[in-house]
Amino acid sequence: MKTPIVFRIVTPDGIKANTECESVNVFARDNEKGEGGGSVGIRPGHLPAIVALGKGEVCAFRDNKKVCSAFVEGGFAIVRDNTVTVMTDTFSGGGK
Repeated sequence: MKTPIVFRIVTPDGIKANTECESVNVFARDNEKGEGGGSVGIRPGHLPAIVALGKGEVCAFRDNKKVCSAFVEGGFAIVRDNTVTVMTDTFSGGGK
């Protein structure tokens, strides 16, 4: 793996996932009701960003395989310095 991305899921109860990967997909919401939106892909070197999340899956991939995924019902993904931090109140799934 060249330059890895650090992928974290953080809830009020603490860090639920923390892994290195090659890319991350999150589901961005399009309006205040969380409707619409679509998938946002993040790879190494992505510009800093804050993405409002809708209901959906957040996933980390390595070697074209899903290495971590979770279902969130909103929150934010913060992208900075090859790190993607998903901050959410509601988390379920297979975080590592």
